[in-house]
Amino acid sequence: MCVVILNYNGRKLLGRFLPLIAKTDYKPLELVVVDNASSDDSCGWLRARWPQVTLLRSAKNLAWAGGNNIGIRYALSKRHRYIVLANNDIQPHPSWVRQAVAHAQATPQDRIIGFHLFNQEVSRAAYEQACQRLAPIAVRPVDDVTGCAMFCDAEVFRDLGLFDETYWIYAEETDFEKRAKLAGMQMAEINVPIWHLAEGTMSRVIYKRSYLQMRNAIRMTFKMDGVGAGLLVVKTVLNRACNPFLRLESVSSDYTLMRYRPGKWPVNTALALAAIGWNLIALPCTLRAGWRDKALIAHYRERLATH
Repeated sequence: MCVVILNYNGRKLLGRFLPLIAKTDYKPLELVVVDNASSDDSCGWLRARWPQVTLLRSAKNLAWAGGNNIGIRYALSKRHRYIVLANNDIQPHPSWVRQAVAHAQATPQDRIIGFHLFNQEVSRAAYEQACQRLAPIAVRPVDDVTGCAMFCDAEVFRDLGLFDETYWIYAEETDFEKRAKLAGMQMAEINVPIWHLAEGTMSRVIYKRSYLQMRNAIRMTFKMDGVGAGLLVVKTVLNRACNPFLRLESVSSDYTLMRYRPGKWPVNTALALAAIGWNLIALPCTLRAGWRDKALIAHYRERLATH
């Protein structure tokens, strides 16, 4: 059993949250920190304070997908049965892994498992109350699991491949989960609480965040659903970013909407056109990536049907 913790210039976050993650009551458990080329002495601090933690260093910042892929490859090489992906700013209930393993063993069709997340905008009291009234464990089927705390059967990565690093950030976990669902795998959420500070670095680069949100939404649709569906998403992106008559509250249920309008109309339009232009240039590569993923999915389903 392996917990992969991704870190980028998060020494202070590690100091606060690593001791809390280390309270996980499942044994044996290997904690692995993947450092994405930090410049804040995260690695030196880890070696001095946490020698029992496996430290994997990347020579450059590979973002969420690439950094986690380093940890996943390591876990697969060590033949860990289950892999948990964790941000460096979460506080899990100590039983989180134990309860996820118990559910995965009892319900093997649930190959990806999430938890009950409490982000920082939720009162701390709500999280603490959820910890106190944890029993009995409840499970519900879900269509997506948030990547800040994602429990996976290691065989999912062997069967379907790792995260698509082209996204860099945004849509990579959605792409992966969509592949899993197309393969017939199921996802679930258990009611074990996790506090997530959600202190993301992308909130400080709002224009880049907006561009990547639009770019990757288009790419994922072209890749997984084809050209026709991709063109419809292009239309949606243009409408959300550029339409001055679109009332934000009319689509307020979509929390990503704010990322489409980080500035005034000319800025938003420029970002949308840049995202569309990137996708047009990358379209052949995107379609080839989709064909490869769909071939893996088809191979998995054929193998499943013969057993």
